[in-house]
Amino acid sequence: MSENPKVFISYSHESADFEEKVLEFSNRLRSEGIDASIDLYEEAPSEGWPRWMENQIREADYVLVLCSKSYYDKFYSDKKGKGVTWEVSIVYQMLYDSFADTKKFIPVFFNEGDSDYIPTPLKPFTYYSIGTQAGYEKLYWRLRGVTKTQKPPLGKLRAMPVKERKTMFFSSPIDLDKWNRAG
Repeated sequence: MSENPKVFISYSHESADFEEKVLEFSNRLRSEGIDASIDLYEEAPSEGWPRWMENQIREADYVLVLCSKSYYDKFYSDKKGKGVTWEVSIVYQMLYDSFADTKKFIPVFFNEGDSDYIPTPLKPFTYYSIGTQAGYEKLYWRLRGVTKTQKPPLGKLRAMPVKERKTMFFSSPIDLDKWNRAG
Protein backbone atom coordinates (compact mmCIF):
# COMPACT_ATOMS: atom_id res chain seq x y z
CA MET A 1 0.00 0.00 0.00
CA SER A 2 1.20 3.52 -0.72
CA GLU A 3 1.99 6.00 2.01
CA ASN A 4 -1.32 7.73 1.21
CA PRO A 5 -3.95 4.98 1.31
CA LYS A 6 -6.62 5.21 -1.39
CA VAL A 7 -10.17 5.06 0.00
CA PHE A 8 -13.55 4.95 -1.70
CA ILE A 9 -16.62 5.92 0.31
CA SER A 10 -19.85 4.10 -0.58
CA TYR A 11 -22.95 5.79 0.85
CA SER A 12 -26.62 6.55 0.20
CA HIS A 13 -27.81 9.93 -1.07
CA GLU A 14 -30.49 10.33 1.57
CA SER A 15 -30.57 14.12 2.08
CA ALA A 16 -28.61 17.27 1.37
CA ASP A 17 -27.52 17.42 5.04
CA PHE A 18 -26.27 13.85 4.94
CA GLU A 19 -24.36 14.49 1.69
CA GLU A 20 -22.74 17.50 3.37
CA LYS A 21 -21.64 15.26 6.29
CA VAL A 22 -20.18 12.74 3.83
CA LEU A 23 -18.36 15.52 1.98
CA GLU A 24 -16.94 16.91 5.25
CA PHE A 25 -15.81 13.41 6.26
CA SER A 26 -14.11 12.82 2.91
CA ASN A 27 -12.50 16.28 2.95
CA ARG A 28 -11.17 15.65 6.45
CA LEU A 29 -9.62 12.36 5.39
CA ARG A 30 -8.04 14.06 2.36
CA SER A 31 -6.70 16.93 4.53
CA GLU A 32 -4.99 14.30 6.70
CA GLY A 33 -3.30 12.44 3.83
CA ILE A 34 -5.90 9.78 3.03
CA ASP A 35 -6.73 9.78 -0.72
CA ALA A 36 -10.51 9.63 -0.22
CA SER A 37 -12.86 9.56 -3.18
CA ILE A 38 -16.64 10.08 -3.40
CA ASP A 39 -19.04 10.69 -6.24
CA LEU A 40 -19.55 14.29 -5.09
CA TYR A 41 -16.09 15.12 -6.49
CA GLU A 42 -17.23 14.00 -9.97
CA GLU A 43 -19.69 15.74 -12.26
CA ALA A 44 -19.81 13.28 -15.14
CA PRO A 45 -17.15 10.56 -15.33
CA SER A 46 -16.18 9.80 -18.93
CA GLU A 47 -16.56 6.04 -18.43
CA GLY A 48 -20.07 6.42 -16.99
CA TRP A 49 -21.20 5.94 -13.40
CA PRO A 50 -21.31 2.10 -13.25
CA ARG A 51 -17.74 1.72 -14.57
CA TRP A 52 -16.55 4.64 -12.42
CA MET A 53 -17.96 3.00 -9.28
CA GLU A 54 -16.41 -0.35 -10.13
CA ASN A 55 -13.02 1.25 -10.85
CA GLN A 56 -13.13 3.16 -7.58
CA ILE A 57 -13.89 0.00 -5.59
CA ARG A 58 -11.29 -2.09 -7.43
CA GLU A 59 -8.50 0.50 -7.18
CA ALA A 60 -9.12 1.50 -3.56
CA ASP A 61 -7.01 0.09 -0.76
CA TYR A 62 -10.13 0.36 1.41
CA VAL A 63 -13.84 0.80 0.74
CA LEU A 64 -15.65 2.56 3.55
CA VAL A 65 -19.28 1.46 3.50
CA LEU A 66 -21.14 4.29 5.21
CA CYS A 67 -24.01 2.39 6.83
CA SER A 68 -27.31 4.13 7.46
CA LYS A 69 -30.99 3.22 7.42
CA SER A 70 -31.28 4.69 3.92
CA TYR A 71 -28.31 2.63 2.65
CA TYR A 72 -29.75 -0.53 4.20
CA ASP A 73 -33.26 0.12 2.88
CA LYS A 74 -32.06 0.87 -0.64
CA PHE A 75 -30.27 -2.43 -0.77
CA TYR A 76 -32.66 -4.75 1.06
CA SER A 77 -36.10 -3.32 0.27
CA ASP A 78 -38.16 -2.28 -2.74
CA LYS A 79 -36.85 1.30 -2.43
CA LYS A 80 -33.62 0.41 -4.23
CA GLY A 81 -31.08 3.01 -5.25
CA LYS A 82 -29.08 2.45 -8.44
CA GLY A 83 -25.72 3.52 -6.97
CA VAL A 84 -26.08 1.65 -3.69
CA THR A 85 -27.36 -1.50 -5.43
CA TRP A 86 -24.53 -1.42 -7.97
CA GLU A 87 -21.79 -0.76 -5.41
CA VAL A 88 -23.02 -3.37 -2.94
CA SER A 89 -23.30 -5.94 -5.74
CA ILE A 90 -19.63 -5.33 -6.57
CA VAL A 91 -18.71 -5.55 -2.87
CA TYR A 92 -20.63 -8.83 -2.54
CA GLN A 93 -18.89 -10.27 -5.60
CA MET A 94 -15.44 -9.25 -4.37
CA LEU A 95 -16.16 -10.77 -0.96
CA TYR A 96 -17.38 -13.95 -2.65
CA ASP A 97 -14.32 -14.15 -4.92
CA SER A 98 -11.97 -13.68 -1.95
CA PHE A 99 -13.80 -16.28 0.16
CA ALA A 100 -14.71 -13.36 2.49
CA ASP A 101 -11.03 -13.08 3.44
CA THR A 102 -10.32 -9.39 3.01
CA LYS A 103 -9.51 -6.25 4.95
CA LYS A 104 -10.66 -3.99 2.10
CA PHE A 105 -14.26 -3.38 3.17
CA ILE A 106 -14.86 -1.42 6.36
CA PRO A 107 -18.33 -0.62 7.72
CA VAL A 108 -18.55 2.90 9.19
CA PHE A 109 -21.45 5.03 10.43
CA PHE A 110 -22.07 8.49 11.87
CA ASN A 111 -24.66 7.55 14.51
CA GLU A 112 -24.12 4.82 17.11
CA GLY A 113 -27.52 3.17 16.43
CA ASP A 114 -26.65 2.75 12.76
CA SER A 115 -24.60 -0.35 13.55
CA ASP A 116 -27.94 -2.15 13.06
CA TYR A 117 -27.74 -1.23 9.37
CA ILE A 118 -24.47 -2.96 8.54
CA PRO A 119 -25.14 -5.24 5.54
CA THR A 120 -25.01 -8.91 6.47
CA PRO A 121 -21.77 -9.85 4.64
CA LEU A 122 -19.93 -6.97 6.37
CA LYS A 123 -21.09 -7.80 9.91
CA PRO A 124 -18.08 -10.02 10.72
CA PHE A 125 -15.66 -7.17 10.07
CA THR A 126 -14.50 -4.48 12.49
CA TYR A 127 -16.65 -1.36 12.19
CA TYR A 128 -16.14 2.24 13.27
CA SER A 129 -18.49 4.89 14.64
CA ILE A 130 -16.98 7.94 12.96
CA GLY A 131 -19.43 10.32 14.62
CA THR A 132 -17.08 10.43 17.60
CA GLN A 133 -13.50 11.67 17.65
CA ALA A 134 -12.32 8.39 19.18
CA GLY A 135 -14.02 6.35 16.44
CA TYR A 136 -12.61 8.57 13.71
CA GLU A 137 -9.11 8.28 15.21
CA LYS A 138 -9.30 4.47 15.31
CA LEU A 139 -10.39 4.39 11.68
CA TYR A 140 -7.72 6.88 10.60
CA TRP A 141 -4.90 4.86 12.13
CA ARG A 142 -6.31 1.63 10.70
CA LEU A 143 -6.25 3.21 7.24
CA ARG A 144 -2.64 4.16 7.88
CA GLY A 145 -1.80 0.60 8.96
CA VAL A 146 -0.78 1.65 12.47
CA THR A 147 -1.89 -0.47 15.40
CA LYS A 148 -2.40 0.92 18.90
CA THR A 149 -0.19 -1.68 20.52
CA GLN A 150 2.92 -2.95 18.81
CA LYS A 151 3.63 -6.65 19.12
CA PRO A 152 7.09 -7.10 20.71
CA PRO A 153 9.68 -9.25 18.95
CA LEU A 154 9.59 -12.95 19.70
CA GLY A 155 12.14 -14.01 22.32
CA LYS A 156 13.97 -17.30 22.78
CA LEU A 157 12.32 -20.28 24.40
CA ARG A 158 13.50 -20.97 27.95
CA ALA A 159 15.81 -23.94 28.46
CA MET A 160 14.33 -27.09 29.90
CA PRO A 161 14.92 -27.35 33.66
CA VAL A 162 17.57 -29.83 34.76
CA LYS A 163 15.89 -33.02 35.79
CA GLU A 164 16.66 -34.08 39.35
CA ARG A 165 18.25 -37.53 39.72
CA LYS A 166 16.32 -39.92 41.86
CA THR A 167 17.98 -42.41 44.24
CA MET A 168 17.51 -45.96 43.08
CA PHE A 169 15.81 -48.36 45.41
CA PHE A 170 16.35 -52.11 45.19
CA SER A 171 14.19 -54.77 46.66
CA SER A 172 15.36 -58.32 47.13
CA PRO A 173 14.08 -61.52 48.75
CA ILE A 174 17.43 -61.71 50.57
CA ASP A 175 17.81 -59.94 53.91
CA LEU A 176 20.92 -57.86 53.10
CA ASP A 177 21.90 -57.30 56.76
CA LYS A 178 22.02 -61.06 57.44
CA TRP A 179 23.80 -61.73 54.20
CA ASN A 180 26.49 -59.14 55.01
CA ARG A 181 26.98 -60.52 58.58
CA ALA A 182 27.32 -64.06 57.27
CA GLY A 183 30.18 -62.91 55.09
